[in-house]
Amino acid sequence: MQNLSWIVAALFLPLFPLGMVFNALFQRVRIVWLRVALLLAWPLPGVWILQTAVPVIPDWVIYWALFSAVLYGFRAVVVKEFGVWIGFLATSTWALNWIALEFGVKFDELMLHALAFSLPLSLLTILVAELESRYESAYAGIISGLAQAQPRLSGLFVIAMLAVIGSPLFPAFFSMLDTITHTVTVLPALAVGVATVWLLWSWSGIRLLQDLLVGTATSVPHKDVSYGLTMTYGSSLVVMIIGGLYLSRVLL
Repeated sequence: MQNLSWIVAALFLPLFPLGMVFNALFQRVRIVWLRVALLLAWPLPGVWILQTAVPVIPDWVIYWALFSAVLYGFRAVVVKEFGVWIGFLATSTWALNWIALEFGVKFDELMLHALAFSLPLSLLTILVAELESRYESAYAGIISGLAQAQPRLSGLFVIAMLAVIGSPLFPAFFSMLDTITHTVTVLPALAVGVATVWLLWSWSGIRLLQDLLVGTATSVPHKDVSYGLTMTYGSSLVVMIIGGLYLSRVLL
């Protein structure tokens, strides 16, 4: 029974190679709202199992979690398709919950850590669906020059990406800062590893945006998102900033 708990926890807070299950499922699902539901719900059973059914986490599992986060973060660097990138980044971020729990993060706070990444990834998934509805693809490089052709959608992509990779004021920033703060006082080398994962996310996200936004615009013109949708998505990003500020008071 205990072994089963470990396996289930490693599936929902993905440790390599079990992260392949989520990524395969995420790529097969084409309905945007089902993808959003997967991103929001997937890590929650793992968080619950870690807190209620798994005893003290061995040191080797912590290093396995860090390896998994680095691996999926590194794989995200070479990905050009937004849907695949979101899946890799999700598995990379969720693996860090093992480290956060081991170094003093409480159960309720661990839920906040998971949602701090799932929420911006969900918004980015919705924006990717907007891109796919126009170009029938979300492959950066094939689609280029978006900043020139659709400035409102481009602006939303930029801010959503900043939220995903943990830029200041967004929840993911305070989640990562809290994880590093808890880790550095006990095991500085592990904190450096977590910071490296954070760097990989930023590197991959900026590369993806550069390929999408810069260059010659696709020859076939497409309408930009409406002002109403821009305000709706923009309001969601403002709510995330407010959530980040709240998280800073809870975690730090």
